[in-house]
Amino acid sequence: PWYTPQSVYHQARTVDCNELRLHHVPPTISPSTQVLLLQSNNISLIGTELQNLNNLTELDLSQNHFRQVQDMGLGSMGSLCQLVTLYLEENLLEGLEDFSLRTLSSLEELYVNHNRLNSISQHAFSGLTSLLRLHLNSNRLVAIDRRWFESLPSLEILMIGENPILGLEERTFQPLARLHSLVLAGMGLEEVPPAAFLGLHYLESLSFYDNKLRWVPREALSMLQNLKFLDLNRNPISRVGPGDFQDLLHLEELSLNYMDQLVALERDAFQNLPEMVKLEVYSNPGLVSVDPHAFSGLPSLRTLLLHSNQLSLLSNQLLTSLPGLEELSLHSNPLRCDCLAAWGPHLGNQSAVKLLDSPLTTCSSPPQLLGRELQEVVSIGWGAVGGGASGNSCLPQVSALSFPPVLNLSSGQPITLPCWASADPAPQFYWVTPTGDKVCTPKQLGSGELVSGDGLYTCVAWNVEGPTPGVSPCSWTPGAWLRPRGRSPGGNSSHSAVPVDVQEYNLTHLLPATDYHVCLSVSSSAGLAVALVVSPGNSVAMAAVTGSLFALLLMLLLGGVMARRLHSKSCSLKTYLHSSSSSSSIPLKELYPPLITLWDADADKEKEREEEQGGAPIDTSKTYLW
Repeated sequence: PWYTPQSVYHQARTVDCNELRLHHVPPTISPSTQVLLLQSNNISLIGTELQNLNNLTELDLSQNHFRQVQDMGLGSMGSLCQLVTLYLEENLLEGLEDFSLRTLSSLEELYVNHNRLNSISQHAFSGLTSLLRLHLNSNRLVAIDRRWFESLPSLEILMIGENPILGLEERTFQPLARLHSLVLAGMGLEEVPPAAFLGLHYLESLSFYDNKLRWVPREALSMLQNLKFLDLNRNPISRVGPGDFQDLLHLEELSLNYMDQLVALERDAFQNLPEMVKLEVYSNPGLVSVDPHAFSGLPSLRTLLLHSNQLSLLSNQLLTSLPGLEELSLHSNPLRCDCLAAWGPHLGNQSAVKLLDSPLTTCSSPPQLLGRELQEVVSIGWGAVGGGASGNSCLPQVSALSFPPVLNLSSGQPITLPCWASADPAPQFYWVTPTGDKVCTPKQLGSGELVSGDGLYTCVAWNVEGPTPGVSPCSWTPGAWLRPRGRSPGGNSSHSAVPVDVQEYNLTHLLPATDYHVCLSVSSSAGLAVALVVSPGNSVAMAAVTGSLFALLLMLLLGGVMARRLHSKSCSLKTYLHSSSSSSSIPLKELYPPLITLWDADADKEKEREEEQGGAPIDTSKTYLW
């Protein structure tokens, strides 16, 4: 029933004809009727049946068979001058013609959503000077014409989402000076022009739900100084960066949920938002990193929802930066419970912060605390719960989700490799490049990012507690190989690097397009990780190598050395490499420069002479550490 401000305690006189399978409006409706409900019928045409309903304030014609507004007879019904609300959704309307609603001077709410509208004439809304709410969502519009809104000076709410709009234009909504709420959901928007919202000085609520925005439209948002509610859910935004929401001084609630591509909230991501009271960043399956300074501009934040992400830790510095925090949601995250210095002051018995869904907020590591409630562990210390140490050590853990499994790139195409780790204090990073170089601060971008060439990269995170116990490397196979330095008559070059604390043996001067078999004698007293890279070869190269191996074996057998080496299950590595490389006419020293020097030059010469004389075993005990 409809309630007016003047008769708030009196129910409006209502005639309910919903779902009666009517084909026509009943002619005997009382002239005193204020609300007429004709929803879900089979009406396709109205004549003069509503002509005497001078008191009608609400008319529901939704879910019928109207194909055009003229079939409703609204243009000639001057008697509907008191009509306030008109429902036309879920009909068969394909267009709105000029002046088709001009007699409805008191109309405040118009619902034309879920039709088949593909065109709206320039003056379709002429005469609706009192209209406050307009729903045009879920139609077939491909463009938004600012001329539609020139007849709507009082409009406060516009819902125009779920239309296949090709794109927004500058100053599209400028005639709507009094607009308070704008919904642009499900329109496939990939970008927002900087001046799209120019003139919307009173806009308080804006929704970009379910679009294709890859970054926060910060320039367009900067025009909305009175914005209070912002919805960016379901957009492929990968990061929230510094200043993305800066200086939205009246923003109170922000939603960044259901973003499959979101991986990080960076430093100063929410800068200078003094009135923000609620921040939602949940159900983002790739979110692994929240910078300790990400929330430093939120002094009034009371509710923070971070559940159902891939977060393992919120640093002490981050939680300390939120003095007004009252509610925190963290469940369904792979939480670390060995960092009590971070969790304890904020989630312990003396904390004023309420942990929402506390029974569901459980530990994922260390193993002895798997499944235990975070708040329980924090309250009594995990040494008491799990029988471990004090739990104050918080070594870095590099997230495996930082790295894509494979990247296929073209020659010369740039790529950015991110690296994130959880630790308290916050970790520092360095990279080991494919050439074995250690890259630290001078080339570090953000949270340990490096822009460079192709190959295998290793990210190392460390803090005052120590280095990361395990390094997560990122590797990819480029779609087109980059040419090596120096002369390169043919073939491809390949470079690789291995994690810190892994012994490595570098093989150089190898023939291109050739398969090699390498046998190493390994001591059982030391752990060794060996990565063997085999490059595809052709039949000619294989035949040449096979012949060389056969000749080498005969020479070793004749010398009596092979019997002793077969007994120890080892073979000569450098003699084989020397034989293989000496038969090549390609300047291999220029084509395949060594990545890491593992053998001293003088020692190499001496060992080669010893091998030629007596075939002494190769010393594989040397390692090279960065």
